Amino acid sequence: MRFRYRAYMGGPDPLAEPDPPPEEAVAIARELLEPLAGAEGADDAITAVEKAVARYAEGDRTALESVDSATGGLLGRALGAGARELWDRLDRADHGLSPRELRRLGEVALRDARDAPRPGRRPGGREGGPGGEPTGHDVPYRSDRPLDAVATLRRAMVRRASDPTDTALRADDLRSAETEPTGGLAVSLLVDLSHSMTTRSLHEAATRTALALDALVRRHPEDRVRWVGFGDVAHEIDPAALVAHDWGRVPGTNLHHALRLARGHRRRHPGLAHRILVVTDGEPTAHLGEDGDARFSWPASPRTVEVTVAELDAALREGSRVSFFLLSDDPRLRAFRDLVVRRRGVEAVAADAAALAPVLLETYLGGRSWPRA
Repeated sequence: MRFRYRAYMGGPDPLAEPDPPPEEAVAIARELLEPLAGAEGADDAITAVEKAVARYAEGDRTALESVDSATGGLLGRALGAGARELWDRLDRADHGLSPRELRRLGEVALRDARDAPRPGRRPGGREGGPGGEPTGHDVPYRSDRPLDAVATLRRAMVRRASDPTDTALRADDLRSAETEPTGGLAVSLLVDLSHSMTTRSLHEAATRTALALDALVRRHPEDRVRWVGFGDVAHEIDPAALVAHDWGRVPGTNLHHALRLARGHRRRHPGLAHRILVVTDGEPTAHLGEDGDARFSWPASPRTVEVTVAELDAALREGSRVSFFLLSDDPRLRAFRDLVVRRRGVEAVAADAAALAPVLLETYLGGRSWPRA
């Protein structure tokens, strides 16, 4: 049920006041009450399900929170296939989150990423960023921006106030003046949906990061973002579908197909600089054949690596910049990393689950400030 997404953000439950149940789900719940009420000699488990479904039908969306995940099988054995089918339909009808709830989860994820310790590195910023009008804020120093001496001195003096003996100027003190970007940005976020993301407990970090990016993009309406999920094949996905993704045993990591979809996003927005952000925990193990069907091989076949790198090179020739966020230290993934980082316009960042959102959003923002609390 949708409620398995309620608490994974940590801290106060952002869905503590859920929206009302969808009308379709309420209608199914009322239909399910008939076989539940007619069950002869119902045991305590069936009675508990009946009470929860009745509360849900009256508008209490939290009523099914305590219902066991094996309820469908229980109803099928006790009441027949019809009751099992109704339960499954109810699950599908209320499996996702409303747009408002997604926004609330995204704001929580963005807040957590903003408040997390940020890495010392500064990923490459957006093209066209330097040279715009000053915003009045400062950002960490970058070689493509002038040094802001006043902001640098101010930062050093604040740091020294807590330790007067520390008089050296540190690299972290150096600041540049933030400027408005001179144009929008087209972003393709490619998220690995393979089963290994679940076995390594990385899927929730990827989901939180996508939700945080969705919330951040809302503050930059000039930007255009496309989400792509890739397993054995790639497909366009939105934050709601990513939250509802079941993370089943998907064979293959088809980065080849995902990069092809990312190039399509760039073609739809030819006037915008294009950034491709790839979140993955493994090397490519699938590609599209000439007939359009997926070809899977583990370990990765030379052909898979060849066509994936060719797709990457095509994106780079078109002017895209590509950042890989690598969530494991797998030897085969390291070999793939070493192959692609030789190319100009490609960076690879090692990130664990906790660091993924801060470093990826930092890359998206480039020289722009994080939103205020």
